[in-house]
Amino acid sequence: MVQRTGVSPAELILSHAIRLSAHILAAVVREGEPVNIALAERMDAWIERQHTLLIAAQDNQQQADQHRLVLHDPDITEYPVNSYVLYTPPSGHDNKLVARHRGPYQIIECNTSIYIIEDLLRDKRITTHVHNFRPFIYDPAYTNPTSIVQQNEQEFAVAQILGHREDPQRRATMEFLVSWTDFGADQNSWEPYKALMHVDVLHAYLRRHRMRTLIPKEHK
Repeated sequence: MVQRTGVSPAELILSHAIRLSAHILAAVVREGEPVNIALAERMDAWIERQHTLLIAAQDNQQQADQHRLVLHDPDITEYPVNSYVLYTPPSGHDNKLVARHRGPYQIIECNTSIYIIEDLLRDKRITTHVHNFRPFIYDPAYTNPTSIVQQNEQEFAVAQILGHREDPQRRATMEFLVSWTDFGADQNSWEPYKALMHVDVLHAYLRRHRMRTLIPKEHK
């Protein structure tokens, strides 16, 4: 900031008082007369200045980021909320067997170049820069993004659904006890409906237990 303004952040907030540390709380002179100002009032003024400077700094940084991004990636685009993208973690990955572009993830929220995306299997949200995305192009008539994630991460080797819990009228709360192929009973686990909704084994279970309404329409 010194390079841009010629003064330090402390000087901008505290004015000349930063140079007079021994008299930082001395009376302020207004129109030739000393005026006593309470410490709380001084602190409020400093905090207000700081808030104004932080907003200006954030706007400046955002503009600088956008400028650098355009220089390095002239094909940068915007992604609408609820669309799907492939995500590349900025720190990279160590496992060469894992795809570089992960996902797809769903766009939940965006603020200029900063986006919030959601993991379709784990309801986990990530805040990241648009530069870390690649478009996920698919035909919704034939492809379900969640199914793609499941296949990519090999989430589904479901042998059997052993039970369920929570209210079928509130599908988002439902969980199913899963027996996994090639794993023993000690590896059985409760999995959320959202993670299993496109699995044929679950559909058969739902039919047997008169819960056909929970089967996605594309599987009926």
